[in-house]
Amino acid sequence: MKRFVILAAAIAGMVQICSAAPACAAGTLSSYVSLGSAGCIVGTDTLFNFQVLPGTAGATAISPLSVLLSPLSGPSIVGLTSIANVTSSAGSVQESLFTYQLTGGSYVGSTIILSNSSETGDGASTGLQNFCAGGSFGLDGVSGCTGTPGALATVDGAQNQDASLFSAVSFLSVTNDLTFDGGLAGTAAGGTFVNQFTTAPASIPEPLPLLLTSVGLTLLLCRRVK
Repeated sequence: MKRFVILAAAIAGMVQICSAAPACAAGTLSSYVSLGSAGCIVGTDTLFNFQVLPGTAGATAISPLSVLLSPLSGPSIVGLTSIANVTSSAGSVQESLFTYQLTGGSYVGSTIILSNSSETGDGASTGLQNFCAGGSFGLDGVSGCTGTPGALATVDGAQNQDASLFSAVSFLSVTNDLTFDGGLAGTAAGGTFVNQFTTAPASIPEPLPLLLTSVGLTLLLCRRVK
C-alpha cells in the first residue's frame, strides 16, 4: 500500500510542475507584469518577466492598465499582440515601453506589424522592437545584450512591417516601444502592435514513453523506500 501512495504522490507532483504557469490569455499589461517570473504559457512556449520600463524623456507613459495584450500562436509561430487605444494631440507624446522574455521553442526569426493607427498633420505612430537572441538586456531593457542583439522598426503609413532572421536560440529577451507623437500641429491615435516569432521544427518526444519513464523512476524509488 505504501508504494502506491508514493506513486500517487509522485504523479500528483508531476502534474503540479507541468501546470505551474497558467495559459496566456487576453489581459492588460499590468496583469502580465503581475505574473512575475512564472509567466504564462502559449502552447509549449513560456512568456515571462514582463516589466514596464522608464520611457523616453518628454513622453507621457501610457498606463499599463490601458495597454491590452493577447497571445498569438499558429504553425511554427508564437507571439504577442499589444493594443493601445490612446490619442496624442499636438505637442504631446504618449509611450508604452515594456520588456519580457520567451523560452520553450527554437526561435529563428522575429516579425513586427503595426496596424490600426491614424495620424493627422505631422503626427506619427511608431512601433519598435529590440530583441536579444539567446541572452538578456541590461537594466534599461535595450542595451547590454548578452546574446545576439537586433532591432526592428515600424512607422505607420511608411513601413508597417519589419522582420529579421537569426541563428536558432531557445531563449529571447524582447523590448517593445509603442509611441504616439502628435507632432507640432497634428495628432496620432491608437495602434495594434504584433510581435511574431518564428520557431524551427523540433522533434517532440512521445508522451507515452515519457510517462512510462517517469513511472519507472517512481517505482524504482518505491522499491528503495519500502
